[in-house]
Amino acid sequence: MLLLGAKVFRLCPVISLTASLLWAYDEYAFFSAWMNPTYRAQADALLPAWFKAWAPKGTRVLFTSFPISPATGIATTFTHQESLEASGALKWYWLGVFFAFAHFFYGPTALGLLKAIRDGEPNGQTTISMGKWLRMHRLRTSPQISLLSFALLSQQPRRC
Repeated sequence: MLLLGAKVFRLCPVISLTASLLWAYDEYAFFSAWMNPTYRAQADALLPAWFKAWAPKGTRVLFTSFPISPATGIATTFTHQESLEASGALKWYWLGVFFAFAHFFYGPTALGLLKAIRDGEPNGQTTISMGKWLRMHRLRTSPQISLLSFALLSQQPRRC
């Protein structure tokens, strides 16, 4: 925190989460394009090989960028606890941190669906697994940015 001002430090969870969510949005935007019914047969044929090539690169981004949000959220709650309590933002930071970690609770399901896509399951209809993954992806990604943004906004001075 010595290198960063207190206000900038409080922005870190939201900034890192925004970067993570941009990655998540890019995943969603790109992967949902495979779901076009016009190209379903081609997608079912290509997705397994494409995912085998993409997975190592995508995993690197996931495991290097996603932990920053909960880590900086926790650091912020401990280093600015009094001011966050006074502004009413502490609970929102903790909820944001919880949902940042909750994203990882979906890990086994996400990994299972990604494996099914790589393996061409079920029965060569990879887009069925992709559709399930996309629905899960939307559900697990939304709460974090809302809560950490609300935490940040609740610290702003109120004007009459």
